[in-house]
Amino acid sequence: PELFQAQAAATPHAVAVVSGDTELTYQDLNARANRLARLLIEHGVGPESIVALALPRTAELVVAVLAVVKAGGAYLPVDLEYPAQRIGYMLTDAAPVCVVTTGEIAEALPGAAPVLVLDDRAVIEACDQQLEADPGDADRVAALLPAHPAYVIYTSGSTGQPKGVVVSHGGIGALSDAQVHHFTVGAGDRVLQFASPSFDAAFWETLMALASGATLVIPETHETADIAGVLARHQITHATLPPSVLAAIEPASLSSLQTVVSAGEALRGDVLDRLPAATRLFNAY
Repeated sequence: PELFQAQAAATPHAVAVVSGDTELTYQDLNARANRLARLLIEHGVGPESIVALALPRTAELVVAVLAVVKAGGAYLPVDLEYPAQRIGYMLTDAAPVCVVTTGEIAEALPGAAPVLVLDDRAVIEACDQQLEADPGDADRVAALLPAHPAYVIYTSGSTGQPKGVVVSHGGIGALSDAQVHHFTVGAGDRVLQFASPSFDAAFWETLMALASGATLVIPETHETADIAGVLARHQITHATLPPSVLAAIEPASLSSLQTVVSAGEALRGDVLDRLPAATRLFNAY
């Protein structure tokens, strides 16, 4: 959490997240995450606690991600487009201490974990009463250490039952430094959040923006089918996209891209030809 908090202190008025009509500055995002983190701590969340996030792809999901790690817990992102059986398996297998969600989504969720409904009036009022200051170890139920889990991502299950992979805080600082250095990402840049929340690349994208002072752009659900339009409308500068998606985008829509990370599939030569000459391409396959 210190990586994001340092950035929020350095660039409080820069736009951190854009999603639909919502824009949050680093200062606003940090304050909202801090209030929710303190409420989670009151509910017993701390190091080695898993908190499932069953939320739409909006700015609220980013608030919740930050809140869980600030509380010291590990977040489990739940892609709401997954089949109910898979969601039920993840929630049963991970045994989260609670599920952060909305009232509408909570009604359809399988499993028996307690829910924290963000749009419930009592929860909204409880959050509003919390302090906006960054929580530290004195506020948490236990000290947060680099070896503690930061998040849990489930494998696809293509070779059997999906497996929960626990990722600690330990390597995240090095990853952030590498992104800033190699991708030259920073203030004024706009990073696309393309990957499913339940895919590890979603954390990669979020970190790339929020630890560097850039803006994370989250397409709303109805926009995800028109990534070309999202790139053009939001003037995206940094994106992580598979070759099949790049191949389907008209070159004119790629003009704002400064850095593209290609992953998920083998990179083909015809994809290279579509990119603007000034765009840097990293083959991460």
